[in-house]
Amino acid sequence: MHRLLLACILIFSISASLQAQRFGGTPPGVEWRQINTDTARIIYPAGLDSQAQRVALLAHYQASQAPASLGRQIHKINIVLQNQTTIANGYVGLGPYRSEFYLTPSLNNFNLGSLSWTDQLAIHEFRHVEQFNNFRNGISKAFYYLFGEEGFALAVNASVPDWFYEGDAVYNETVLSKQGRGRLPLFLNAYPALWQGGKQYSWMKLRNGSLKDYVPDHYNLGYLLVNYGYEKYGLDFWAKVTHDATSYKGLFYPFQKAIEKYSGMSYPAFREAAFNYYKKDTGYSQLPAAVLPVNKKVVTDHLYPYVLSPDSLLYLKTAYNKRPAFFIKDQQGEHRLRTRDIAINDQFAYRNGKIVYAAYENDPRWRWRDYSVIKVLDIHSKQQQTITHKTKYFSPDISPSGLKVVAVYTGLKGRSELHVLDAATGQKQSAISAADIGLFTDPKFMSEDSVISAVRLTDGRMALAVSSLSNGSTVRLTPPSFNVIGFPWVNNGTVYFSASYKGNDNVFCIDWKDKQIYRVSNWPLGDYFANAAEGRLAWSSFTAEGFQLQQADEASLNRELITPLEIQTLQPAYPVAHASDIKEVVPGGELPLRYFSSSKYRKGTRLFNFHSWRPYYEDPEFTFSLYGQNVLNTLETQLYYLYNENDRTSAVGASATFGQWFPYLSIGSQYTFNKSVAVGNKLKQWAQLDSRVGLSIPLSWTSGRTHKQFVAGTNYFYRNDFNKGLYKDSFVQNNFSYLHHYLQWAQQVEAAPQHIFPRLGYSLSAEYRYAISKYDSWHWLGGASLYLPGFLPAHSIVVTGGYQETDTLNTLFSNRMAYSRGYNEAYFARMWRTSLNYHFPLWYPDWGFANILYLKRIRGNGFYDLTKVYSRDKTATANQRSVGGELFFDTKWWNQYELSFGFRVSHLLDKDFYTGRKGETVFEFIMPVSIFPK
Repeated sequence: MHRLLLACILIFSISASLQAQRFGGTPPGVEWRQINTDTARIIYPAGLDSQAQRVALLAHYQASQAPASLGRQIHKINIVLQNQTTIANGYVGLGPYRSEFYLTPSLNNFNLGSLSWTDQLAIHEFRHVEQFNNFRNGISKAFYYLFGEEGFALAVNASVPDWFYEGDAVYNETVLSKQGRGRLPLFLNAYPALWQGGKQYSWMKLRNGSLKDYVPDHYNLGYLLVNYGYEKYGLDFWAKVTHDATSYKGLFYPFQKAIEKYSGMSYPAFREAAFNYYKKDTGYSQLPAAVLPVNKKVVTDHLYPYVLSPDSLLYLKTAYNKRPAFFIKDQQGEHRLRTRDIAINDQFAYRNGKIVYAAYENDPRWRWRDYSVIKVLDIHSKQQQTITHKTKYFSPDISPSGLKVVAVYTGLKGRSELHVLDAATGQKQSAISAADIGLFTDPKFMSEDSVISAVRLTDGRMALAVSSLSNGSTVRLTPPSFNVIGFPWVNNGTVYFSASYKGNDNVFCIDWKDKQIYRVSNWPLGDYFANAAEGRLAWSSFTAEGFQLQQADEASLNRELITPLEIQTLQPAYPVAHASDIKEVVPGGELPLRYFSSSKYRKGTRLFNFHSWRPYYEDPEFTFSLYGQNVLNTLETQLYYLYNENDRTSAVGASATFGQWFPYLSIGSQYTFNKSVAVGNKLKQWAQLDSRVGLSIPLSWTSGRTHKQFVAGTNYFYRNDFNKGLYKDSFVQNNFSYLHHYLQWAQQVEAAPQHIFPRLGYSLSAEYRYAISKYDSWHWLGGASLYLPGFLPAHSIVVTGGYQETDTLNTLFSNRMAYSRGYNEAYFARMWRTSLNYHFPLWYPDWGFANILYLKRIRGNGFYDLTKVYSRDKTATANQRSVGGELFFDTKWWNQYELSFGFRVSHLLDKDFYTGRKGETVFEFIMPVSIFPK
């Protein structure tokens, strides 16, 4: 219970709905339809009826049959299907309670498997729905009624760890299907990689991650613990544990105490027993010497190697302290070719001096619409060309002649095709599809006229298949199997590929003459991205230090013959608990035949949709607010009551932002009752109405190697005073208005995990306020920031500047410019400021205490500030300079909430106008104000 109470102090006013939602991100032209039942409302773009029907069918089955049930509570959920994004994802959120499915599948077969992506989302995400539905118990239920969905989110997230949410959902997607991540070697090998590498990490490090070491995420951790709990203590174990935890039985550490109660062992002993359960089935072996030295200090991946010559390799390199870039390793060492453009998939292809890959771009305004475009890079000239625009192409390959590119195309209705494009112009030359293929992946040219690819069949199985570009036919090369398969490469009549086999992913080959299948690698943690040329075979092996390059002579490979039956048999590394007791429904399980009627979904449905209500206090004001947001996320609303302790006034207000059109429209108004002030021997009493209306254009997009943001807007403010009381006619009513214009532009490269700030970037901003009635007053404010690389990869130089000037006849507008650090802030007629900062990491402790506080990084900053201020007539000037240092602590609280705070020491080089002292040293505590939003 103490965890919940302390969490309230820190994050009670943080909205739980920020996690994945994109406000106003859907183009207004989308026509929405709905399937509306007592269990779920499926909202989807017109044309996706079959996907919506399937989601509704699987949702109803899970709600009614409740396999591995967490309870029998049902609360209706809104599920929105999004088909214009290239990102494969989904979420269930509170505040408001809704879910969104991102329908474009991931093309990496080894990460998420080969089942229908819509089906996987339905059985994974709906498990989160069942979790939230059945966690309304005891104190968590009280928080729901007291504070709405955000209060409920706070209570359940404080009582149930994130690893359970995702681990239980992964178990659900596994036990209800013939595959699921609980049967995929790459997913299951995360923890064996630590054990194989001799990594003995603390529990809190496993929970919170690291900026320097590879630590599996809460999906990997959660599945192992949840699966073990079901296997050891039965299918009702987690239902009992989560019911007690969300009820806060035991108050302190409720989840841990519930596990102790129902397992008969302490929480640490339960974890240790679970890990030992898997360790006993884990093999250990020594990884052969890698092509490059293994970096023991920073996790580094070497991906998709291509053999250029017997002694040189091309590959993509990523690290926790560096952005992804293409490299060549030869006898002279390692050479960087070019930093890769921003992409959501690391895969690339190479032939005859040309690299081809898919990069990420998005629509600047409609953030639910993004693209995957094809780039071609010449490794000799290092010139890059974008050959497609606003497309959804994935995993491209270039033909031996360099004249064609083949890529996977996914349409808005889910249809998958292979498109053959002109390598110079990106124009489509032909397309290949097949009725029994749900998704093409990893296409590679075998010749100018044929392409081999790993195909996901409509029944969820996989095979290698060869497509003819001349007649459009596709013929399977391997028998269908639920073992995943991918990354094919053809060299001199031999097809190399990676595939799952007996609980692991290894490199296999097929001799084109006899069609026999051989295994040619056996590293127990997985081998991927095989490429052969010049008599050499190269691939990447997964380890706890990242993917490491391996290479061998083709002629010396140890070939182990594999029968077709063996390659078809799916054998997970660890048993799935009670798999034989629960009916599989994906891909082709028996489900009740049912058709759900559909209808048009009006965009104005439940526009206000109030979901949460919460108090907030910031001296001297107490506020109680009611928050609303519609399901399509185009209108945000707020109603509130405010009480000011100093002048003992009350106010009510409302605000709204509408994001369905190209500009955002916003409006707000606050009415304050019974304000008063003594003027001479009279008491002025009045009510005050403050109103505003505005519009803004928020653009944010990614292209090339940078993220960009542009915001422009205008707000109109109007104040009305309504005099009252005995002397209401003795005072002039104070009514006036002003305009506020603003402009912002920012551009920056993507950042690696250890980067405190982007290695390169800048931002510019300008604001202008001026009165348009009663008063003659104005105020200018401008700012700029420049981000540069420091001396080491994780170091950053940040230079900032600002300029502010205000009218001196009527100072109507308040000071908005940051002052030199250490000084008491003052407001002058004209001010400008520049600041130089050098940020650097000091230590990555990866240390925690009692599941309350976890320290990920300690970092420092040395700074110099100069603020020049001007007198009222703007003739006399004075400097306000300071130098000093800052020490920051990047932490996680209760294994969930990230918070950075620190200390500052400032030495004042000039006289402080308030204290009159010069040379003073000032100590300050730094707490980001963003944890206390209103």
